[in-house]
Amino acid sequence: MPQTRVTPSRTSITPYWRRNLRLIVLLLVVWAALTFVPSYFARSLSFDFIGWPFAFWMAAYGAPLAYLIIIAVYARVMNRADERADETGEQP
Repeated sequence: MPQTRVTPSRTSITPYWRRNLRLIVLLLVVWAALTFVPSYFARSLSFDFIGWPFAFWMAAYGAPLAYLIIIAVYARVMNRADERADETGEQP
């Protein structure tokens, strides 16, 4: 039986996708840092902020806001990359 599935080689990754993967890895590192670093230091953040403990405020308001910012950054950068790929004729 002939093999119908073609395995992509390492050289078939276009610069568009290479940039996309680098951006995803960078934003995942930022996400992990925003998720785990404040929770690691939460006990040392024992002062009040607007009547609530600062660690609680960061978990309740800061983290979701930071996640939305990460999504917005990804969308903006990828829109620009798509426009650049369209102008140059590069296949995404």
